[in-house]
Amino acid sequence: MNKMRCLSAAILSASFFSVRSAFAAPYGEYLVAPKPLNEFSILGDRKQILKYYGGPVISHVKVFVVYWGSDVTTESQVKLKPFYQSILGSDYMDVLAQYKTDIPAMDGRKGTGQTIGRGRFIGQATIEPKNQATTLADDMIQKELSLQIAKGALPSPDANTLYMIYFPQGITIKGPGGSGDSCQTFDAYHNGFKALGGAIFYGVMPDCEENFASVSVASSHEMIEAVTDPFPTPGTHPAYPQAWNSIRGDEVADLCEMEAPSYVSGNVSDVVSRFWDNSIGACAKGPWTDEAALRAALSSTIQPNLSPIQAMSSLSMGNLWRGR
Repeated sequence: MNKMRCLSAAILSASFFSVRSAFAAPYGEYLVAPKPLNEFSILGDRKQILKYYGGPVISHVKVFVVYWGSDVTTESQVKLKPFYQSILGSDYMDVLAQYKTDIPAMDGRKGTGQTIGRGRFIGQATIEPKNQATTLADDMIQKELSLQIAKGALPSPDANTLYMIYFPQGITIKGPGGSGDSCQTFDAYHNGFKALGGAIFYGVMPDCEENFASVSVASSHEMIEAVTDPFPTPGTHPAYPQAWNSIRGDEVADLCEMEAPSYVSGNVSDVVSRFWDNSIGACAKGPWTDEAALRAALSSTIQPNLSPIQAMSSLSMGNLWRGR
């Protein structure tokens, strides 16, 4: 993939991802340069490309943003709150309802009986990490996250909590299981572990010196994959406790990395990752918008005499998509 350092949020063409292709990413990683692979030519069963492997999903995700120290970019600290507020309450989340778990898993075990709906942003905080190392392994991040929760710097988790952790420049993160270095092998990843009497789900978002459009694509990619597969495991042979994966271990957004991203119209121009829709056997349609933003956009049009359909067509965001 050509790094998205010069991307404008308004440029959403197929050239956005010029090299990325679907590839089974270990530990839910958003890879910098995945190996060229025509996923669909080897899987065949395109109508139901994602399978259920018996693990839980996150039913109504509650995103809490964590800044690893005070040096995370100002732009991220300003824009991440409205970004998550926009996408979590929009129909960007609605397509994920099909990935429910009231079905038998691939190995025959009983599903967890969950459904997926819209989520919400529940807050943000800057922590003063006890670990001041500039090279961090995943187990170090887990330990620090547990420590910050235990001392009350972060809210206690429940089955829907997802901590999205953003790092400043100058910190290198070693991927889980020795899977490479941040910004060299991967742009972001998500993971889950058991601690403090329950499960803790989190996303790791290194600073790869990209603009916010790149940050938002990586963030949405990891968020929706955490929702549909909160306990990723290594390799290309998915199994419990994973939830929804292809038979090669691709998660829901990995299958659409070769597609141009879309956007959600909200408080900021929110560029988001595309993801797979099993019901149509293709990447989900877009763009998406939340209802409040649509009403606001229509009411502020400079041509108030237009019909709603004409007004929507005149918006700079183009035609809006309101679900299937």
